[in-house]
Amino acid sequence: MKIRMVKCSDIGIDGCNYMAIGNNLDEVEQNMFEHIDTEHKDILDSMTEHQVHHLKHRVSTFLGRSCGCGHHH
Repeated sequence: MKIRMVKCSDIGIDGCNYMAIGNNLDEVEQNMFEHIDTEHKDILDSMTEHQVHHLKHRVSTFLGRSCGCGHHH
């Protein structure tokens, strides 16, 4: 099975070396979302709901889950 990973820097959060790693996309996404929600709460609090959606969508896009239409398939 292929290991999947995404880093904060991959999705536009600079200055953080965190990497979410897992065996499947759901696991990696969940790990990254939990990290963002706890470690980058200040960033989330300064963003609009639309911006938060796009940040989280970048995780899916980076992992290759998304076709770019904005919905999970």
